[in-house]
Amino acid sequence: MADKHDTNPDMGAAFTGLIGGAIFIGAILYAIVVWTNKQFEGHGAEKKAAVVTVSAPVA
Repeated sequence: MADKHDTNPDMGAAFTGLIGGAIFIGAILYAIVVWTNKQFEGHGAEKKAAVVTVSAPVA
């Protein structure tokens, strides 16, 4: 018996929607990051970097 793989005729549309949706979500996330960075641009948080020191545990 020969294996016959039936392909769905809507497979192209499904992949187009998947890729288009991923690009759309990526664009939304990028816009949120840009907008958030603009909101915090003048706060000067980058000037007040905290110094973190790590010491070895005492035995």
